[in-house]
Amino acid sequence: MSDTYQLPQQISHENAEEVLAAGERSLKGLPAGSAWVINCQSLQSFDSSALSVILSLKRRAAKASVTVELVAVPEKLASLARVYDLADIVLS
Repeated sequence: MSDTYQLPQQISHENAEEVLAAGERSLKGLPAGSAWVINCQSLQSFDSSALSVILSLKRRAAKASVTVELVAVPEKLASLARVYDLADIVLS
């Protein structure tokens, strides 16, 4: 079983908790062993809060034994992850 969570167009300090809560709702109920896709295609405007949200969602998925795949990661987000030395964690 797999499910997809679409990130919004913007993630910032102001809406990070809302985005995280929406992601948690998407993850909830997926059985252990499931694959969960986080689609970054719509993400246009973000700050380091986006990395925090993604890390939190990946941790929650790991606790639920759900694998995560990030797709359509914008180069700017990948670059930000490298600056914070999080590329191995966030983009893997």
